[in-house]
Amino acid sequence: MAVTSGLSVSPDFHGSTVASLQPRSAWALSWPLGVAMVLFVSLMNAGGLPLLGDPDSHWHIAVGNWILAHGTVPTVDTFSFTFAGQPWIAKEWLSQLLIALAYNWGGWGGVTALAAATIAVSFALLLRLLLRDLTPFLAAVFTVAAIVMSASHFLARPHVLAFPVMLWWVAGLVRAVEERRAPEPLLLLAMLLWANLHGGFTLGLLLCGAFALDALSGARDAVERRALFIGWAKFGIAAVLVACITPYGPESILVTLRIFGLGEALGVISEWKAPDFQGQPMQELILLVALYAVLSRGLRLPLIRLLIVIGLVHLYLRHARNAELLAMLVPLVIAPLLARQWPSLRPRPEATEVSPFRRRMHALARPAGPAAMSLCLALAGLYAAGMVAFAGISAPTATMPAAALQYALDSGRAGNVLNYYNYGGYLIRAGVPTFIDGRGELYGGDFIKRYAEAVNLRGDEPLERLLERHAIDWTLFPKDQPINKLLAHLPGWRQAYTDDASTIFVRDR
Repeated sequence: MAVTSGLSVSPDFHGSTVASLQPRSAWALSWPLGVAMVLFVSLMNAGGLPLLGDPDSHWHIAVGNWILAHGTVPTVDTFSFTFAGQPWIAKEWLSQLLIALAYNWGGWGGVTALAAATIAVSFALLLRLLLRDLTPFLAAVFTVAAIVMSASHFLARPHVLAFPVMLWWVAGLVRAVEERRAPEPLLLLAMLLWANLHGGFTLGLLLCGAFALDALSGARDAVERRALFIGWAKFGIAAVLVACITPYGPESILVTLRIFGLGEALGVISEWKAPDFQGQPMQELILLVALYAVLSRGLRLPLIRLLIVIGLVHLYLRHARNAELLAMLVPLVIAPLLARQWPSLRPRPEATEVSPFRRRMHALARPAGPAAMSLCLALAGLYAAGMVAFAGISAPTATMPAAALQYALDSGRAGNVLNYYNYGGYLIRAGVPTFIDGRGELYGGDFIKRYAEAVNLRGDEPLERLLERHAIDWTLFPKDQPINKLLAHLPGWRQAYTDDASTIFVRDR
């Protein structure tokens, strides 16, 4: 059932809540600060996982260092031999620059520290934003659920660095709708950062249009609707123009269309597949619990807000990589509506609590004091420095076949390599031109599909033809890949190296 938009709480109530959120002392602690510290320490671990478990981290570092070395951003591919010289842009150049700087400072430990800190800040920010409308308990439930849902995508990649500005952007749009006004101009700074950090900013532009419709549909009369239309139209146009303030102009927006234009090839890439609930049972449980809560309690959403939620659910069910969008944004979208429909869910001043324990819990919903925040930042910095210096954090061998590549380099293998998709990032960082890597928008759907079919011994093109057409001199794949079994029987090919992880076949010279 749809309802209209409006203020989630009365101005007087919201004002009293804000006043009560002032810290009592400089050493006051808070729930968001605690969440940030726990997340940072747990993610900044000696094993480097899960943050370093993605092969694309390697090539993001390489691109960032390329930018540092050349003082500009790339416009053509220089990292593969299959598409060398073809147009390609580093749409996430600012994130790649930050990741490269972190790596140059502290190796993989520096990359882990950067990603862990950003994730910690992001979920602390999510909790702080939810505490504006909801009780500490419900805000914590939403935040913990978001952490569990998003955990599989906690990776040292550009999307993580965009989490805080994504939350800032969406929270600003929601607040503008609830307060029956256009978004603040300062919010455009979030779009500027987002557009240079990660390609997901295009979703932010779409959400801006959706929330504009939500604001118009909830207008009380024609006069207010006209004022809202003008204000949101100005902001929307400004947001599109700001999103073009990148080294590539509007080209960064068009790249998103090329990625979704990969078609069937997206299903070949693990992160673009639909979620696997057998492998992620907690995600399914959270969705079922949420569905039960919505149906049993009769949550009512405005039509446009409902469509936004359905759209985010669709994105997640379509592609597993969108789990964090659903988990982090839906709570922000519905929190004011929950507070309006059920006033008991609104945050209450500490003085209204009878139980000392509950008063203490609500006191922790206040912002942390400056001294407490400074101490936690200092402790986090010391912890990170110690881990970087002594923990020996490194990327896993599953994405870094160091021994196999070292053998190839020592034996003088300088010809074209047919490589495993997940090894592409490491080869780029090592300076070896790749056959394929994680830059799907460069290679296109047809190329990726033909590659996947050939190396998995499927499709119309035999592997032998692909090897000849691209003048492949050697191959590098995990030991258990089907292609190795075929190469062992192909004339003119022999196994030159193998270990517990990787195998190299070479063409007889």
